[in-house]
Amino acid sequence: MIIHHMSMLKRTIAFIFFLSIITISSVQAQSQEAQSKKEVLVLSSYFQGYAWAENLASAVVSRYAVNRRLTVEVEFLDLVAQRDSVLMREKAESIMNTNDATGKEIVILIGEEAWIMYRTFMKGAWKEVPCVAVFSGEYTFSAKDYDSGKECVESMKIPLEESRRGFNAALITDPYSIHETIELALQLKPNTKNLALVTNSWQIGYLSRYKTRKVLEQYHPDINFIDLNNRQMTTAELQNRLMTLPKNTTVIFDSWISQNQNATRALYPDNAMRQIVGQLTGDAAFGLYDLGIRDGALAGGVYPTSDEFIEKLQEVLSKIENGTQPKDIPLIQLDNAKRYLNYNTLKAYGIPEELYPADAVYYGKPVSFLERNKVYVIIGLIIMAFFLIVLFTIAVVESKLKKKTKELLVLTKENEAGKTRFIANMGKLIRNPLHVIQMSIDMIDTNHLSEDERRMMKIIANNKTQLINLFDDIIDLGKAGLNDFQLYSANVNVETTLSDIHETQEQCNNLEFTLIPAGREHYVYADPKRLSQVLTYAILNADCRKTEGQVEVKCEGDGKQVKIWVMAHANFQDKDKTELFDAFNDRQPCAQSDRSNLELPLCHKIMEAMGGTITLQKLTDGKWAFLIEMSESSPLKSK
Repeated sequence: MIIHHMSMLKRTIAFIFFLSIITISSVQAQSQEAQSKKEVLVLSSYFQGYAWAENLASAVVSRYAVNRRLTVEVEFLDLVAQRDSVLMREKAESIMNTNDATGKEIVILIGEEAWIMYRTFMKGAWKEVPCVAVFSGEYTFSAKDYDSGKECVESMKIPLEESRRGFNAALITDPYSIHETIELALQLKPNTKNLALVTNSWQIGYLSRYKTRKVLEQYHPDINFIDLNNRQMTTAELQNRLMTLPKNTTVIFDSWISQNQNATRALYPDNAMRQIVGQLTGDAAFGLYDLGIRDGALAGGVYPTSDEFIEKLQEVLSKIENGTQPKDIPLIQLDNAKRYLNYNTLKAYGIPEELYPADAVYYGKPVSFLERNKVYVIIGLIIMAFFLIVLFTIAVVESKLKKKTKELLVLTKENEAGKTRFIANMGKLIRNPLHVIQMSIDMIDTNHLSEDERRMMKIIANNKTQLINLFDDIIDLGKAGLNDFQLYSANVNVETTLSDIHETQEQCNNLEFTLIPAGREHYVYADPKRLSQVLTYAILNADCRKTEGQVEVKCEGDGKQVKIWVMAHANFQDKDKTELFDAFNDRQPCAQSDRSNLELPLCHKIMEAMGGTITLQKLTDGKWAFLIEMSESSPLKSK
């Protein structure tokens, strides 16, 4: 029995000892985990609800609390509205008393006031804690100068690089695009005579006033500067002043802090203040950073967006997480400011759209047809480009084939004489039966034929005439190849020749054209028959292609050169200036003519043989003209 109790006692002692070891190990593990899991501290210069600061704070919370499961503590210090270095000291002491510097993964400072507090009052291990400060400005200054509330002078300025000496801190700043915003406002309001700047006693307010004065002095000395800042007036006075601004005044709004230090919040929310500015001025007002423009309270400004601030902050945090110390990261100044404008606000205040800059980003601008159908437009352009490439390829191949054909014709020029004789002989052989056919047609008594039979006879006669004309032109072109027109040159009266053509065409072809009287008679040394042929062909081709009215013919000369104009309202094109005189062109013949397309190439060859030219000229009022030019009493080519 005693042995049994002793055995039970040993087992109990062993079990208690085992539980003790497990408990001690668990406590040690939890203690080590608590020591290794550090916290992230975010210190904001502003009150809770300030949009720009809250966007940055939310990005930090999302990065560390959501993605890395770290504890993130955000403190809104409300330093901006108070402007009190004593309050800064108290806030710093409270933070150091309630937080362990060694337990901080990183400290994020939002706004310059938090940075001034941190670098002035945070002591000891806090200087070694990784720190990133995000604010606007080109310099900073001490808590003492900040507390004074005086306008900043050069002696107060502390360079940003110098300000982080002794701290493990990286700085991300926005230098403020004052000059660019002023130029944007003046572009949209070119009649500006006064520029009013609404600022407060923040450090950035000093920078805004200083830069604005410098820009106006250097670039726009004729524009008056109106300084509206809370060191000189109360909020009520500001509102009254905005309502009574001179005509042609442009307002740029930075920010505003009420001087009323009662229990209510001293800082006007930015969007509300911007709304007040827009309503009181009755005109478009502009801003210096990413607040109030998206919702239309302000018309526009030049700045990097809060999203770009967040993106740059995330890049710096990634470098720190990968082992880079903040103090080793070079000073970062955002230099990617763009123009941002609210389209609806600009339209509401009647600013002409032709003044809108093309390179700006617009909020509220209606989506155009091209933007709405961008994908389809791109696909259409690709298809169109494909077809253009195909057409271009076909045109190039066709051009090369034509060129090769002409080269082959040149190489076989020695065969031209034989071909010409063959064509001439064949033309004569075929023309004789055609004349017999014509005589047979003329001998038929059409009085006993039906209407359809007479119509068919007329078609046969017309086609016979076209065929004869075609063979005549072919034979003449054959002669042109040998320069064998056998010209008979004489002194020809141009007016007499035109009158004969007018009478003949009116009687035979029922063709009427207008002869414009000349001041004197003109003579050319030419083959009368061939000159009459050229003039007739020119008149017939002008008549068949006219779109309205009659063909007009006039002759003029200066004693050396005679010009004969055959004019008509016609549907010629620029390409016809060469194609009409090309015997190898496969264009369609004129629908109203019973002549062949070889007439004008033949005219060109005849004029060459007679020492003259025939060209197609474009005149005014939709008129075109065949221009025949010859020299008076010039030597002519003959066989």
